[in-house]
Amino acid sequence: MAYNFYEMRQRNNEIANGMRCEEASADVENETQFDWNSPSSYFELNNCTSLETRIYEAGYILKQTMEMRDPHLISDRRGYLQSFLSCMIGTEMVDWLSTLATETLHSIKQISLTRFQVVGMWQALLENGVIAHVSNELQFADKHVFYRWMIGTTNSVHMRLTIGVIFDGEQEMVPHVSDIAAAIFFLSTIGPDSLFRMILCKSSSERTLEELEHVYRELLHVKALTHLSTMVKRELAAVVYFEQHQHAGHVLFRQGDEGNCWYIVLKGSVDVIIKGKGVVCTLREGDDFGKLALVNDAPRAATVTLRKDKSQFLRIDKNDFNRILRDVEANTVRLKEHGQDVLVLEKMNATYRTFNDTHHSYLSIPINTTATNSTRDLPIDLKPKCCYSVMAGLPEKTVEYLLETRIDAQTDDGLMDEFLEDFILTHIIHMPVNILCSYLKNYYMRGSTVRMDGTLPIDDYEHKIVAKRRVVAFLNLWVQIVGLRFFIDPASNSFIEEVYCYVLEDSQQFPEILANLAPMCAIRQLRESAMQTINRHSSVVLDCGTYCSHAPAPNPVLPFDTCNQVIYLSDTSSFVLSIRLDKTAADICEMAKTKMRYGGSNEELQLVEVKSSGERIIFSPNDISVPTMISLNGRLYIAYSDEIEMLVPVPQQNGPSESIHSSLLDCLSSVDIAQQLLIFHTHLLEATDDIELIIQVFGHEQFPNRITSNLDLLMRRFNEVQFWTTTEVLLAQGNTKRLSVLKKFIKIATHAKENRDLLSFFAIILGLSNVAVSRITHLWDKLPTKMKQQYAEFEELLDPCRNHRAYRMLTANMNAPTVPFIPLLLKDLTFTHEGNKTYFAGLINFEKMHMIANVLRSFRQCKYPVAPFERKAFKSKSLVRNFKVIDNQRRLMELSYQIEPSKRKRFSDCL
Repeated sequence: MAYNFYEMRQRNNEIANGMRCEEASADVENETQFDWNSPSSYFELNNCTSLETRIYEAGYILKQTMEMRDPHLISDRRGYLQSFLSCMIGTEMVDWLSTLATETLHSIKQISLTRFQVVGMWQALLENGVIAHVSNELQFADKHVFYRWMIGTTNSVHMRLTIGVIFDGEQEMVPHVSDIAAAIFFLSTIGPDSLFRMILCKSSSERTLEELEHVYRELLHVKALTHLSTMVKRELAAVVYFEQHQHAGHVLFRQGDEGNCWYIVLKGSVDVIIKGKGVVCTLREGDDFGKLALVNDAPRAATVTLRKDKSQFLRIDKNDFNRILRDVEANTVRLKEHGQDVLVLEKMNATYRTFNDTHHSYLSIPINTTATNSTRDLPIDLKPKCCYSVMAGLPEKTVEYLLETRIDAQTDDGLMDEFLEDFILTHIIHMPVNILCSYLKNYYMRGSTVRMDGTLPIDDYEHKIVAKRRVVAFLNLWVQIVGLRFFIDPASNSFIEEVYCYVLEDSQQFPEILANLAPMCAIRQLRESAMQTINRHSSVVLDCGTYCSHAPAPNPVLPFDTCNQVIYLSDTSSFVLSIRLDKTAADICEMAKTKMRYGGSNEELQLVEVKSSGERIIFSPNDISVPTMISLNGRLYIAYSDEIEMLVPVPQQNGPSESIHSSLLDCLSSVDIAQQLLIFHTHLLEATDDIELIIQVFGHEQFPNRITSNLDLLMRRFNEVQFWTTTEVLLAQGNTKRLSVLKKFIKIATHAKENRDLLSFFAIILGLSNVAVSRITHLWDKLPTKMKQQYAEFEELLDPCRNHRAYRMLTANMNAPTVPFIPLLLKDLTFTHEGNKTYFAGLINFEKMHMIANVLRSFRQCKYPVAPFERKAFKSKSLVRNFKVIDNQRRLMELSYQIEPSKRKRFSDCL
């Protein structure tokens, strides 16, 4: 298939471990030039610049800029009953850096910084001694306090700058704007981490609401806390502390000691030692320990010592731990029917912002037992707000609770209730569309059966009116969130007409229902617009493996679209079939029987992909959208079961033997290529629906007749750009040309990052990190120092420490639209799915649904903020739509050894 998530996850894990492939490289050196075995990783990262050095360089650039452009910020100050020479004021520093960031980064559309984030950037410089508080305070404050630069102007500072020369600290010149932008961007990516540590060093009472929110967002990515509810994480944000120990071997606690805190490894690792057994395990980043002694109020069961220097931990003290556990139980509300739980709710300690026409008000009102006529006519700023989050529940009762409490709490300020949005985004996992429509229909007809106080509803006139209004309001929100997909599904599409008929009929009996006609008519108009897209003629998506110029993107590929697929037989003869994407593998075998003149049963035939590497993938009879799942140089065979072992790759699957796209790299500038890649990838992203990510991770078998072709095409494209990068470097003729191609790809990656096309950016970086390219030392040695440093910074964004923190900080500072790094989104969903149960005792686990919805929201927010069914139309050049590549790692390594033989090979030649 075009994208194998298991393989990519393995690769990402290897990257996460900071691999250098030392063991694999040793194996490679023992092989002859063409007798190569695949190493454990296809990628090799080599970053030679320390974080401290880069922070020092960034700080020096800012200092030089301030001295040359705004020297008045540095002056003698008087305060604290004494005078301080050459100082700056904290508030002025934040103002200055915010303005500088806006000026330098606005043109490249990279980031938008808040004042809070700028404080984090200064904190990073403070932690590393670039600036200092006059009284040696360790926390940067956006206040009228004094700081000074600690970098001496007389010291020679050697840095790689755009001007291409060594920059001496004694020279008086303003750094180049690109260096200023790079320094600010770098500090913006490490600032949140410094801010996180700074906040955790404060006492609970000193932490502001903004700081608590920042800590909460960081805790969302801590592996040890993923199973905890949202409210528990928010409670922990106020009481978690930062702890660091410098030297390996330091004892955190000993076996038999009293348990007084719970630890989570933030950075580094520890050994767990039990008397008489020695080291029983090693705990690494994201693991936790020490909780058992707190839960059982027992002595420590083991000794824990640092394994690495400068290990960092999150610490929760025993009293806070026990208080939170007590609060969780006290704040949990269980609604029962016939002695069984039907809903499990958690009380939220939060306020809710509401608006009226003239002022802002902040209310915290307990949840109402029902929203009847007593609340229906209240002004919007006086309506009750939900103070409970849903932890678990039965499907039907959850729908009723949502209609009872969340619809009436919706305001006109455009803010969507989070649980309502979570439910709509994820209901397909636990509640098919037809079942949800059935629940809504029942509620429309009879109203609610669930109340917070356990009483039954009064079947009166007012209640019926409110129930019908809620269903119409829910439908309106459902369409608003889901968009085109709502009308593609036959069950929800037909449900619109059904509800419209009910509303039309009820309006004759209930005059109040007339108000529901307007929103239903608006939904029907959206439906008519959507049907024009859905009822279009069939399009050819892939023509014998080539992406067609008439493919529907940015509109989605639909089940009736086709692919012209070459089908091979075991004797290597072939024919072409036009295959609808909703056809199963069994259907394809049936279609092929007429071409094969075969009259037997389908059970004897198998649909098999043979990859260029020799791997065989046997498709299940129920697999659909098979043509978009095939790898770049893969071949699709129909064979008998006893013929499968004889299917092997053919030479044509090795890819090109000389560069096909060298003219593209020569004729188009890196800016133009990056722009065309952006346009094409934006099309593919716009066509991809978030439900396809769910289907990919949870398994196609749970969602029959639903295709993921758009996601397949997007991931196929990621693989294509990645292997295109590696292929072009290796097929370049001569060292000079190869160096030119390498430089060109680094420039393309730079512009892709500026364009926020992270799909292209990471595909290119991974392509250059392929061991077949990264091992060519003479090529990288000739790369200019500035460009080598830039590439090293790009590689750092692949670092998966702290759950890919570097990447998340990059995207957090980017404005939409962006083209995201899709493999990481899939990894997040897989981690959430495999680490959390979907059901607890028959109740849906809505904490898991909330985590999944957060990933889906981040995917949706990457797209253009346009109205439903109004996609921008761009035209991308056909030159960048299809690349001829080598995707066989063995073949790539053969080319690599032709360029630079192994050390053992060179040594034997000398003998």
